Amino acid sequence: MQRQEPEGIVISCDFCATDWDQVRPMIEGHRGSVLCLDCLRQALDQTAPAAQDFDCTLCLQHRPAGRKHWQRDKAAVCYDCIRLAAKTFHKDPDIDFRWDPSRYPPEPN
Repeated sequence: MQRQEPEGIVISCDFCATDWDQVRPMIEGHRGSVLCLDCLRQALDQTAPAAQDFDCTLCLQHRPAGRKHWQRDKAAVCYDCIRLAAKTFHKDPDIDFRWDPSRYPPEPN
C-alpha cells in the first residue's frame, strides 16, 4: 500500500499497515501492494480455505471459495502468492527466513 505524506510516498504492508523503513523485509505485488515478512510468517501458519470468493491483494486474481488464503481485515493473499513470497524471501541470504516447501505443497487446480 502506498500513501502520500508531506515528506513523500510512504510504503506500508497492506496487512498490518507497518511502514517500510528500508530495513524491514517486504515484498511487492501488483499495483503497489506489499506484504511484510512478519505477515508472511503469520500467513504460512494460518492459511485456511476461504469461506467465500476473494480477490488476492498481491496478484489481483479472483479466487473462488474453498481456495487456501490468509486474510487480515480487508486484505487477502492467495496461497500461490504466499508460496511465491516465501520462496523469494528464502532465496535472499540477507533475510533471516528459511522455509521447507515440502510442508507447503502446491494447491491442486
